[in-house]
Amino acid sequence: MDTINPLSPIKSVGTATSDTSGRQQFQQQGTPGKIITATVLESAGNNKVYLNISGKKILAGGDKVSLQPGTRLNLEILATQPVLELKIVSKTPEVLFGKTLTLLGNNLDISSLFQVLKGDVSPLPTPLSTTARNTIQNFYHLQHSVTGKEGAGAQLQQVINRLGLTLESTLAKGNSDTAGKTLKAALLEISSILREGGSIAGTANKLLGTLELFQLAQLRLSTENLLLFPLPLPFLNNGYLLVEQDQETTQTKQRTDMLRFSLHLSLDALGDIKISFLQTSEGLYIQFSCDSPEKKKFAMDSQEELKEIISNKKILGLSFTDTAENPVDDLIRRLVPSGESMLNMRV
Repeated sequence: MDTINPLSPIKSVGTATSDTSGRQQFQQQGTPGKIITATVLESAGNNKVYLNISGKKILAGGDKVSLQPGTRLNLEILATQPVLELKIVSKTPEVLFGKTLTLLGNNLDISSLFQVLKGDVSPLPTPLSTTARNTIQNFYHLQHSVTGKEGAGAQLQQVINRLGLTLESTLAKGNSDTAGKTLKAALLEISSILREGGSIAGTANKLLGTLELFQLAQLRLSTENLLLFPLPLPFLNNGYLLVEQDQETTQTKQRTDMLRFSLHLSLDALGDIKISFLQTSEGLYIQFSCDSPEKKKFAMDSQEELKEIISNKKILGLSFTDTAENPVDDLIRRLVPSGESMLNMRV
């Protein structure tokens, strides 16, 4: 059975009598590898939920827990000591199984890797190839040179192209030179050198996992005629661009002149933001969504400045809401089928 790999340890939570007795029972009788079922009873706040497991009410915590009451889960027992550790597995095969969805929250920050590798003395047992070393250095400088100034769009496109999200297809076409100059190729080389692990290997593998997950997310969303582009920019906590692919209508066989796309962003100062665009031949409609009424008001007060920034298209409509969601949570809901959940937890 395909499963979701465990995340970093999550401490045991809860002190209620029913919760404690339930834990003790599973620690005494549970067997690692066994699959059990659970039902979500209610939210306990602070990324915690109460689960009904074999009639016992147990408090569980995990990264970005967002489960609706009544949701049924399949859980695999990973360990019973020193704490009871469970992970959610799914009931149907999906392309994202085996991947850690919360890696989508990482913004492909290679700063620490760049700092380690830029020295004269290599920290690796086998020297990194010149191509891989130059790729990491060039990607880092390009990534940190993208600003809001003119030409930023072309720079951002270069950053996305050098991620290596098309590495496999590029190699299949015989273009090994282009494929070898991508971030993914460099990370694969580091991972192959450091097979025994360590901090550098951990960083490289985490970045690799994020890239691979974006590749799988692209594959999944392509079935819904959506294009996904990660935005690995240092001033974003995380972010991506979703573009609706232009489709031919079945009746007229003519292409529409409308383009729909949306930016899903998370920043330290402004929090979660979603900016939806509808572009037509006449101009542009924009909806600016913030995650609170206060930030919505701030955006509304700055709308004239926003209009000045977007000067190459006529703005036909500009609206504001306070309904923005966390970009990662929003994307996970798109990727996971209704009624299924992917989450790692320790209880």
